[in-house]
Amino acid sequence: MSVFEVLKDFGIENLRPPQEKVLNNGLLQKDKNFLVCIPTASGKTLIGEMAFINHLLNEDKIPTGKKAIFIVPLKALATEKFEEFKEKYEKYGLKIGISIGDFDSKEDLNKYDLIITTSEKLDSLIRHKIDWLEDVSVVVVDEIHLIGDGDRGATLEVVLTILKSLNLQIIGLSATVGNPGELADWLNAKLIIDSWRPIELKKATFFENTINYTNSEEKDVKKRKKNPLENLVIDTVNEDGSCLIFCSSKRNAVGESKKHDLREYLHPLEVEKLNEVSEELENSDSEGKTVKVLADCVRKGIAFHHAGLTTVQRKIVEKAYRNRIIKVICCTPTLSAGLNMPCRRAIIRDVKRFSGKGGMKFIPVMEIHQCIGRAGRPGLDPYGEGIIVLKKKADVTDALSLLNGDPEHIYSGISNYKSLEKHVLGLIASDIVRTKTELFKFLKNTFYAYQYEDFFKIKQTVDEILFDFRNAGFIIPENEILEVTALGLRVSELYISPSSARHILNGLSNLEDYSFEDHILLTLSGTYEMKPKLRMPDNDSDIRNELESLGYDSDEDLIEDYFYSGLFKAWINESTDEEIHEHFAVEPGILRYKLEQMNWMMYSAKELLRISGNLKDYWNEFSNIEVRLKYGASEELVELLKIKGIGRVKARKLYDVGLKTREDIKKNPYQLAAQLGNKTAEKVLKYLKVSYDLGVFEQKKGQQTLIL
Repeated sequence: MSVFEVLKDFGIENLRPPQEKVLNNGLLQKDKNFLVCIPTASGKTLIGEMAFINHLLNEDKIPTGKKAIFIVPLKALATEKFEEFKEKYEKYGLKIGISIGDFDSKEDLNKYDLIITTSEKLDSLIRHKIDWLEDVSVVVVDEIHLIGDGDRGATLEVVLTILKSLNLQIIGLSATVGNPGELADWLNAKLIIDSWRPIELKKATFFENTINYTNSEEKDVKKRKKNPLENLVIDTVNEDGSCLIFCSSKRNAVGESKKHDLREYLHPLEVEKLNEVSEELENSDSEGKTVKVLADCVRKGIAFHHAGLTTVQRKIVEKAYRNRIIKVICCTPTLSAGLNMPCRRAIIRDVKRFSGKGGMKFIPVMEIHQCIGRAGRPGLDPYGEGIIVLKKKADVTDALSLLNGDPEHIYSGISNYKSLEKHVLGLIASDIVRTKTELFKFLKNTFYAYQYEDFFKIKQTVDEILFDFRNAGFIIPENEILEVTALGLRVSELYISPSSARHILNGLSNLEDYSFEDHILLTLSGTYEMKPKLRMPDNDSDIRNELESLGYDSDEDLIEDYFYSGLFKAWINESTDEEIHEHFAVEPGILRYKLEQMNWMMYSAKELLRISGNLKDYWNEFSNIEVRLKYGASEELVELLKIKGIGRVKARKLYDVGLKTREDIKKNPYQLAAQLGNKTAEKVLKYLKVSYDLGVFEQKKGQQTLIL
């Protein structure tokens, strides 16, 4: 069969025990679903690959014309899988695609055989009525336990409910599901559970320089520093190992990194390579305190990794870690969510983290297992260690419960209003349901309905949602028939919360009464998609007074939204990353993410105004602020920023010497070259269709006085 022939091409002669188990239970029966619960690094991904090879290639290893979807939880993981699968499978004639971009896009994915995407993007594609879904014969869902995630689980649940109704095979993969039987039954899937790992995972606690393993063995770590954790890290590095130190927050990850200096335990060539990585970070895509601290830590042999870093900075750190240049990373548990970052020791520094409602709470067992599952690099480590650092000896009981306990049960989170309204509108807009009866029938096939016999709560919520949709003009006001209006269809396609759409339409109904810039940023900062909001200063009286001076009521939500909108005002008025970090406590990585969200909301607002017929009155204002949000520049630079090859820094440089418009540049090509250099000037002038001879400028440079 094609599966075994392809595996031989990869040099795989023997499967691992869990892979054999799945195969022997009928993986290659194309109508049989599976839920596979096996440890991290034991070969989950290859099980998914065997499933899609079976569908996509025939006995002669020729494409069958069928399609496969590989669902992952993170964009970064999707990119990683895309690059891996492209290298492995394109030689068989399979076309590998990735879809993780703009939600308001149908995307022509017809030509691809294997499509890697996230559950949110797939949900968005379904709303755009993709015609290739009927050609999909297998779907692989990595980290399927995230169906229980409070924020994102509802989307995966709805997508799986849709997929369950189609004639295809579903393969769910996870290392941590507390109630796998329930999930497997709902999926009508064969449950495969196995504890086999390619590398032994030793679990332990650490206190006062002693590692106490759960099998009763002990190991004393040589005391070189006052801080025991430093000694544990040095011990790892001296044994040619690497480690991940999981901390409860971004601040703690940075603080822990700053405590370590490994240079005296490294070879001079290793230190030299660390200096090169540090320099690369300093020259990356942002400046400011965060990257300076990171670069300084990397020089000392350790890095931190969290959402406050930009994508470029995270990739630099990850690459250096995989190349074994950086040996230690302090991170938050989010790093454990699927990225290929194995280690010798996974060290849990903090077992509790701050929960907004109830103070400090234990990190779930599921997350602890995800973290320690990173330990043990096949081919590099003889074993892996998952170690919890004890603050005091009495903490050992809690630590052992976390190390040895069963992962928490996962529960559907689809029944709350916020989760449900978005998906109810999507189901109606994509014609998956056309009547209330069909809608309730669909919902009775969800994981929620399987878990809870009482369907009354969700029915009540749906009735409330449909009432609100009719009032907002999202659906036609009929009782039984469910049909979207043009506005409702656009809200669904934009993939924003219907509550956010109502908030935007209400907020922009009186746009003429306020400054466009102030009002649009204030309104959009209050949407659901822009959460979480920023932490407010202890004294908000200045914010309150400023808001009232602009003619607004100063209720608490509006004060928070106005402070939040100040972040974007600072950006579009050319504040630096460092200034924004200082004033709003927002690191560059978080800033980039929030700007991405704000651009999405800005585009959505523009589309909603277009549907309502009011966009033409504000077209120029929208265009200008979109450019400013993209580049982080003042209004006076907008015309220059619309020229290809000119960004925020170059535009400011040109403006400050009097080159303020396209016409100024056309009249003064030599001044342009003086400011930006010949190479960039040539590109700009070519874009502006200006004939020039910068060679003349080279001859006269230093002698000619340029007059604007």
